[in-house]
Amino acid sequence: MKKIYLGLIALLCVLTGCSDVKYEAATYSEAVTNLTFTNPEGTREVTLSWTNPTMPGQSGVQIIKNDIDVIELEGAVSEYYMKKAPVNEDVSYTVKARYEDGRVSEGQTIRFNISYTAKKGGDMLAMIVPDDYETSADEKDAVEWFQKNYVTTGKGVVLTPATIDDLDHEQQIAAWVMCDRIGIDLGWQNLPGNLASTGTVEALKQFALDGGNIFLTNHATQLTVAIGRIADNFRPGIFGSGEGGQNNDVWGSQPVIGNAEGQIYDHSGHDIYRGMQFTSGLYERSIYTFIGAGVKGDHNCMWDLNSYGLAPEPNVVKAWEDATNSTVLGTWNHVVDYCCAGIVDFAPTSSFAGRVLAVGLAAYEWNIGTANPLQDQLELFTANCLDYVATPAEEMVAMLVPTDYETSADEKSAVDWFNANYVAQGKGQLFTPDNIDDLDASVNPVCWVMCDRVGIELGWDKLPASLVSTATIEALKAYAADGGNLLLTNHATQLTVAVGRIADNYRPGIFGSGEGGQNNDIWGSQPIIGNAEGQIYDHSRHPIYWNMDFLSGLYERSIYGFIGAGVKGDHNCMWDLNSYGLAPEPNVVKAWEETTNSTVLGTWNHVVDYCCAGIVDFEPTTTFPGRILAVGLAAYEWNIGVENPLQGQLELFTSNCIAYLK
Repeated sequence: MKKIYLGLIALLCVLTGCSDVKYEAATYSEAVTNLTFTNPEGTREVTLSWTNPTMPGQSGVQIIKNDIDVIELEGAVSEYYMKKAPVNEDVSYTVKARYEDGRVSEGQTIRFNISYTAKKGGDMLAMIVPDDYETSADEKDAVEWFQKNYVTTGKGVVLTPATIDDLDHEQQIAAWVMCDRIGIDLGWQNLPGNLASTGTVEALKQFALDGGNIFLTNHATQLTVAIGRIADNFRPGIFGSGEGGQNNDVWGSQPVIGNAEGQIYDHSGHDIYRGMQFTSGLYERSIYTFIGAGVKGDHNCMWDLNSYGLAPEPNVVKAWEDATNSTVLGTWNHVVDYCCAGIVDFAPTSSFAGRVLAVGLAAYEWNIGTANPLQDQLELFTANCLDYVATPAEEMVAMLVPTDYETSADEKSAVDWFNANYVAQGKGQLFTPDNIDDLDASVNPVCWVMCDRVGIELGWDKLPASLVSTATIEALKAYAADGGNLLLTNHATQLTVAVGRIADNYRPGIFGSGEGGQNNDIWGSQPIIGNAEGQIYDHSRHPIYWNMDFLSGLYERSIYGFIGAGVKGDHNCMWDLNSYGLAPEPNVVKAWEETTNSTVLGTWNHVVDYCCAGIVDFEPTTTFPGRILAVGLAAYEWNIGVENPLQGQLELFTSNCIAYLK
């Protein structure tokens, strides 16, 4: 038959001339063979290897992952290395030979599932920007700030899609993805500088699945869809990328969401706003400010909550949060209803281990053409967001109280508050000396030690026996040596001596433990120390007092109030600075601070000189890595027999202290 076929071909050539015959291109293309993979034990590295065809004309190799993602390799290469291959899932890779004339061979496929347990996340931060980030003034300025504050201090690394393989949850705990561009179109696929490439998106997705947390700003908020945290039909729809123009308004974030009674969500105390100035007199409500007068791009990339068909009951914000397991933390300055979400905190889920914090407000802008008068607020907000996403999911605040804490009304009330606000929220652990061995600085960065008792005597060794047992003291010493930070309140301030942070001759000497009695005054903390010109130390803006009401008209100076009228125990356990033989030049406060490497942050309400220290911040030292914040004012009291009209201030102060130590 073959001979007959060839004869017919020859006859056709005679009749028509071979030059007139149109041949069909050969369809056969030799395929690759011997496809294998190697995976060193205990790693997620994979190398695919194969044997290339022997027929000539091969120009490259095509690799198809899971029959979807195509990877093109140039030349007759015979292996492909993946530094971080997909793990704990069934994957397939099909390898095909590609030829110079466009032919692609049949493929050979290999399938595998690498069992891998990610190691505990590192403590570095990554910042990911497009390859061409220097073409954007906003991105360039943000990178310069990050490099100065994180890279040069050994806390961060800048990555681009070209170096995205270096993104690794075992090295970095969180990643900030920044993109703010003029002229790009809506849609994550249109993000510039290879930010939307398969390699970048897959790396971010795997990072999040491993438990890495992601901070997305400006146009990068669209990556919530790309990495699979939300469905495409929930993508950001309020979008802008125009040139913008001069605008003299102050822009920022409105953290109080909603306007219906019983449906107002106040996030002004959230960690992302910690330490910022809540500016009043702007728009209908006070706001946190980011930028002042300048050339504003108006580059919103946020969510129009009325566009997703969400049930309006009770409101679309609540419906959105329920649908996406998220919390709306901020919206436009002037918005007091439920229309839109500019800052969204997407919580981890059972299928998506990493947290995603997305900031899509146009107010978040790094370059407005001139010096930004609110630059410090923008930077503080950014640092807060990075701190927030860099907090390990397993990290919890500890509270240590005596075994018999329920015999003290003050200790019991404090524990009840801690249980409700930390333990019940999955953010805290309650300890007594019975389980002190479980206290771990790597899990519990802060430990609040609370002791407030009637009738005990002066001296740390006179504290309730369980709190000063050898096992408890040694555990606290080891905790501080590992870098754990201590908040010591009331009579527990004496533990500064027990754990070895200060010498016994510097122990607290202003002490009380009596029954107390009815007192109708307002008590609190005086944060402005001293009365000599040039020697006045104003700590009223310190983070421990953030968002508190500075009460004027009380005593000689304004104070931060903790308790109102009630039965006050007058349980001071603080420092009489005139009793330690310190040099009075320039004053005993300064001498105390230099001697103990500390800062006096508060004293009695009415004190305007240098006599005593009621709140002391003991800095970490080379021999004592943990920070200690000691609050020994009698004003710090958790139970005054009746409802405390300043309870909210006492609680805010406490949460501020905990956040400061974290």
